[in-house]
Amino acid sequence: MRALARDLDEQINSIKRELDNLTELWILKSRDENKKKIFCVNSNFPLLNDFTNIFLKNYNPLDKIKLFFKDKKDLELVVVHESVKTKLTQTWKNLLDIFMIWEIDKEEFSDFLAKTFYLRKVKYAIIPTQDFFKRIEFGDKLIKNIITERWNLFIKDNLKVKERI
Repeated sequence: MRALARDLDEQINSIKRELDNLTELWILKSRDENKKKIFCVNSNFPLLNDFTNIFLKNYNPLDKIKLFFKDKKDLELVVVHESVKTKLTQTWKNLLDIFMIWEIDKEEFSDFLAKTFYLRKVKYAIIPTQDFFKRIEFGDKLIKNIITERWNLFIKDNLKVKERI
């Protein structure tokens, strides 16, 4: 409840009231564990698939990705495959979902991806700026394929890579 209150910027009492309401409607289940009340989705709820489909049709993780990278100063390049918009409902055969040139805290980024994509696997690659230029200089086909892949969205491009391809 505290995490929800923090994430939603709401009072904990209103979060508790809404969770209790959802439990009364059988949308959620709850149990007491170590003096804490644990809530989970009731997998037997008859409209669960309908609710899930409504949520997934309106959820766009691309907005959260843009927000995550917005204030990252050392970030040189972020290329996101358009398929991340539908990652939760469809599968694509793209090389990578996210490609970055940056020094990053991988644990922070992994936590962000897990939260944003609800623990679904996201393929990403991170390389330092020097390695990127070395690979380009030597004609690395993998890097070229990643950069030029169809449906790529350049979220950040301080190196003007898009202009060079």
